[in-house]
Amino acid sequence: LEYRAALADVLHQKGQRGKAHEYFSLAEAMEAIRQSECPLLHSRQGFWFCDLLLVEFERASWQQIQKLEVKGLGSEWGNICCKVEQRATQTLLVDKLNRSGLVILALEHLTLGRVMLYQAVLESGEPKRTTTLKAARRSITVAVDGLRAAGTIHELPRGLLTRAWLRFLTGARTGPESAQSDLDEAWEIAARGPMKLHMADIHLYRARLFGMRNAECGVRNEAEKYPWESPQADLAAAEKLINDCGYHRRDEELADAKKAILS
Repeated sequence: LEYRAALADVLHQKGQRGKAHEYFSLAEAMEAIRQSECPLLHSRQGFWFCDLLLVEFERASWQQIQKLEVKGLGSEWGNICCKVEQRATQTLLVDKLNRSGLVILALEHLTLGRVMLYQAVLESGEPKRTTTLKAARRSITVAVDGLRAAGTIHELPRGLLTRAWLRFLTGARTGPESAQSDLDEAWEIAARGPMKLHMADIHLYRARLFGMRNAECGVRNEAEKYPWESPQADLAAAEKLINDCGYHRRDEELADAKKAILS
C-alpha cells in the first residue's frame, strides 16, 4: 500500500495525473480491506492523495488571482472541494485516534487550510469569503506550527508557501510575519538542501504574488519595488528547475504565470 501511494505521488509530481489517480485508488482499495472502519487513505498517503485531488482547484485559484480565465472547473467545483474537506476531516480524526505524530496531524490541517484558501479565492461574495479566509488561517496556523514543532524542516516549506499566499491576500505582504518573510524563510530552508522542487515552487509564488501589476487582490502597483531580482528572473529560474527535475505537475501553472506576467 505504502509503495503504491509513494509511486502515485511521484507520478503526480511528474505531471501524470491520470496514472497517479489510478495508483492512489488501488492503494485506497487495499486500505479499505486492511482497515474497513476507515476505508480512506490517511496519514502521509492521504495528504498526497488530497494534493492530487486539489490540483485543478489550486490552478484555478492562481488563475483567479492572475486575472486569467478560469478553465476546467464546472459548476460542481464547490461540491468537490467539500468532499476533499470531508475526507481530510475524517482522516484527521483517524490519525488522532492512531496517535499519529505531529507532522501527520499538521499535514492534515494543511490540506484543510488549502481547501478553504482555494474556496475563498474562488468565492465571489462577502462576507462568506472573509469567513472562509478566517477558517483557513486557523488551519494553516496549526499546520505551520505543527510542522515547525515536529522539526520536519523538509516539510515546513509546504506550510510556509500556503501561509504566504494567505497572508498576501489578507494584507500582510511585506515586513515581519508577512508573505515575504514566509517566502524568504522557505527559500532559506529549501536552498540549504537543496530542495529543488520547493525552490521551483518558491520562484513561482514570488512571481505570482508580487509580480502582478495594477490588478485587484492588493497586488503591487507600478511604483512598488519587487522584493527579489525580478518576476522575470523568478519565472526563468522556476522553468529551469521544473524542466531539470521533471517536475511537470507545474507546467500548466508556469504557462499561466508567464501569460499573466510576461505578456
